Amino acid sequence: MESAAASAFLKTVMGRLFMALEKEYNKHRGLAQESHSLQQDLRMIAAAMDDQQLSMGKSDAAARTAVARLHTEEMLDLAHDIEDCVDRFLHRLTCNHHKRGGAGAGASLLRRVTHELSKVKSRSSFGNEIQKLKKRLREAHQRVLTINPPPILTAGGGQHTASSSSAAVAPPCRAARSPVGIGEDVEELLSMLDEVEGEPVQMRVVSVVGFGGLGKTTLAKAVYDDPRAKDKFRHRAWVAAGGSPEIRGILRDVLQQVRPDDAMDVDGQRLEASLKDYLKDKRYLIVIDDIGMDQWSIISSAFEDNGTSSRIILTTTIQSVANMCSHGSGFVYQMNTLGEDDSKKLAFPGCRSPELEQGSASLLGKCDGLPLALVSVSDYLKSSSEPTGELCAKLCRNLGSHLKEKPGHDNFSELRKVLLDNYDSLSGYALSCLLYLGIFPSNRPLKKKVVIRRWLAEGYARSDSLHSEEDIADENFSKLIDRHIIQPIDTRNNSEVKTCKTHGIMHEFLLNKSLTQRFIATSSHDHPRVGIDTTNARHLSVHAGELTECVASDEELSRVRSLTIFGDAGDAISYFRKCKLIRVLDLQEWNNLDDDHLKHICKLWHLKYLSFGGNISELPRSIEGLHCLETLDLRRTKIKFLPIETIMLPHLAHLFGKFMLHKDDLKNVNKMSKLQKFFSSNKSNLRTLAGFITDQGKGFLQLVRQMKKLRKVKIWCKHVAGSSNYIADLSQAIQEFTRTPIDRDSDRSLSLDCEECSENFLSSLDLEPCSEDFKYHLRSLKLHGKLLRLAPFVASLSGLTELCISSAILTQDHLSALIKLNRLLYLKLIADKLENIEIKIGAFPSLRRLCFVMKSVTSALPTIEQGALPNLVSLQLLCQGLVGLSGIEIRHLKHLKEITIDSTVTVQTRQDWEQAAKNHPNRPRVLLFGKVDPMESEEPEKPCAIGEKRKLSVAQPTGSDGGLDSSLKKMRLSEPSSSRLQVIVHPVVVTATEAAP
Repeated sequence: MESAAASAFLKTVMGRLFMALEKEYNKHRGLAQESHSLQQDLRMIAAAMDDQQLSMGKSDAAARTAVARLHTEEMLDLAHDIEDCVDRFLHRLTCNHHKRGGAGAGASLLRRVTHELSKVKSRSSFGNEIQKLKKRLREAHQRVLTINPPPILTAGGGQHTASSSSAAVAPPCRAARSPVGIGEDVEELLSMLDEVEGEPVQMRVVSVVGFGGLGKTTLAKAVYDDPRAKDKFRHRAWVAAGGSPEIRGILRDVLQQVRPDDAMDVDGQRLEASLKDYLKDKRYLIVIDDIGMDQWSIISSAFEDNGTSSRIILTTTIQSVANMCSHGSGFVYQMNTLGEDDSKKLAFPGCRSPELEQGSASLLGKCDGLPLALVSVSDYLKSSSEPTGELCAKLCRNLGSHLKEKPGHDNFSELRKVLLDNYDSLSGYALSCLLYLGIFPSNRPLKKKVVIRRWLAEGYARSDSLHSEEDIADENFSKLIDRHIIQPIDTRNNSEVKTCKTHGIMHEFLLNKSLTQRFIATSSHDHPRVGIDTTNARHLSVHAGELTECVASDEELSRVRSLTIFGDAGDAISYFRKCKLIRVLDLQEWNNLDDDHLKHICKLWHLKYLSFGGNISELPRSIEGLHCLETLDLRRTKIKFLPIETIMLPHLAHLFGKFMLHKDDLKNVNKMSKLQKFFSSNKSNLRTLAGFITDQGKGFLQLVRQMKKLRKVKIWCKHVAGSSNYIADLSQAIQEFTRTPIDRDSDRSLSLDCEECSENFLSSLDLEPCSEDFKYHLRSLKLHGKLLRLAPFVASLSGLTELCISSAILTQDHLSALIKLNRLLYLKLIADKLENIEIKIGAFPSLRRLCFVMKSVTSALPTIEQGALPNLVSLQLLCQGLVGLSGIEIRHLKHLKEITIDSTVTVQTRQDWEQAAKNHPNRPRVLLFGKVDPMESEEPEKPCAIGEKRKLSVAQPTGSDGGLDSSLKKMRLSEPSSSRLQVIVHPVVVTATEAAP
């Protein structure tokens, strides 16, 4: 595993080295040749490390020699030094250029000469450092060869690879001596074997999916052995596909069980035909455990639908495999973790003393309801003569050490293999991205966009000729979701995961691995220590004031690439300014941050991602020195006015907050002239501006028109008396932002919050007619305010796919104004009252997700005409006063997969919706919904679905009866979607309106 991490980091360094080469190749060919030679050496070492992983089996710790381990550590240190060298070189060439104002054609002769001499000196210095690094590389290589060439330097041996489609292969769970918490799951899965009322008799594939160790195999085996299944299916077979990588082996195992007399006589070439022929008129139940995408793609043709209601149950850890296998008439069954009571039963069978209950709380939290982790803990405690709370607390502190790669068998061997297989299923940037998640506290909701922006700032997603860096980062995130390594909490309007968290035990494993690899240095209540050793660590994470001393020299701190602080960091200011090469500084949750600290932050010239909160009220003009900055997040600050230097940062792409430009800057002719020149020369890289406050002054309204790369804008509009010019300026800004050539679509998003404006304000906004070569186009629009009628320009946005409207009252007239939006995929209506709204046949033919948010139901809910919304997959009724079904009929919504209701509705209302879902042919999920902490969300007061932990409900309002009927977790699939993952958060009080994001 160490070599896998080192290989991944070496590839990251190669990307940075290549970038340096590209910039300087034509200016210093000799330097380029030296750097290219080093890059080739790095590539060969990374490849050798990959070969070594394959040749010995990635998780085989015994196969690694001590020499190989030391060599890997040395290569990792060398990679760090190369990265530092490249960063210092690029800093001297580019950072100083911006700091001195550049040396373009308009600069004096003396400045241009001085600047060129400085660059020549930088190249020369870089060349010398490259020579030293090459020498170190050769010496390290020769040293290993002289002592004993380890496997890391030799390719060969048998290759051990996982299935390409089931990379995170989990070993079969040990046979549960007394399965805990699966009784209802067994009933649910058995009910899926029945015919669906009103549906044709047909074969159905049921995929059981979830993280390794959740008990998928145990559940499938319990159903397979159930007398009711035996009575219903005479022909049955159980196959472990994970242990049979050869396709013929799977087919022969099935044939041998359904037709034992003749199976061995069948030629390998005729296995599929023989099996198909035998099953053509039989009703059968076949379970294939740990299936892979490639395996199913080949063998599925052997199981044709013969009209006998045959069933196939598959288990897998990969969501995309489950979706593909059950596509069409099948179901996906999402395995969930155990609740608190069942977790205690599994970990501590028998009586539990109060001391054991209290001492084991943190340990159970890290196990996070994962059955295999709980069984491992239980076996460990049984080896002790007297399990106590103190022993549990000690095990909790040292749990990471039990998850380390080691030879032999112990109580944690099976759990360790599951975690290692997930880890080893990734490589390159994806592996670095996974390790990076160890920075954040366990079970903490993580915003996908925040995580991806940080990955990009760290260089963990390098672009290639076919993909952008953003696409690569997004793909890596999707891999982690698909393998259930990270767990979705909330999904976006288009079903993409928006918020997630790592499983408790996986987080413990990642953090321990990151600490061992010196990838992360941390101090937290889970890993308490007096000080923190940052020797060669790349990322520093401090939690809740646990750090009292930093055991590191200035040189070691200068190597830190990111610093993230949660809560009170004590003396952190004394050392973060020493992190000279830092790229990510996240101080959003540092409570003691104030304006005086910013003078040090503004000298960290390598920063690409900066986020802070605390008591910051003013942004200094010295921020202009942070020319590398790509993301600036001011949402948790008290900053109201933004210096003009901020939006002139050349690489700034994402700017968050709620601010206006300094009025003094707007009056400064010289500054405004520079700003105009900055935009007219297309130097601005700003893509997200969310957002700014606009009033009668021009400010941002004029500037938005010139920001050509802008893709997402949020505007807070203030009431202005006699505002005709103001409305005209705002309309003009919207017009320029939405104007798009007729032959292309845009991915732009606009959010307008006009709550403080008059009732006529929004309806007064309109756009001039477009010329024949252009159109007005947005992907997403959010309107919040008092709406007497809908703004006329909305209807002209024919390409709109997402629309959110928030107003005190919404009527049929508002809805009728949207009737031309044929491409709309998501519609959300937020109001205190919805009056006489009816959705008729023909309206919104493309709509897939519909959401109503109301404080209370004082009148009838909107009605949906039978035959309307033929493509709807998700219906959200977020009404605290919802009573029963309120007249809504869901059975005619043929593609419905998900129903979301408010967590505060009565028990009876919940049961009514559960029953309605059971009666639907698709058996859609019924989810409760809470609300993400607004400070954790880019979209304040954003509701999100909550589901139950198995056999234990989430925190419920007083009077709750417990959990939902978990049978509603199953659904029919007609397309792959990550939104099928069960999501869990704690519910909070829901407000009547939602601020437009």
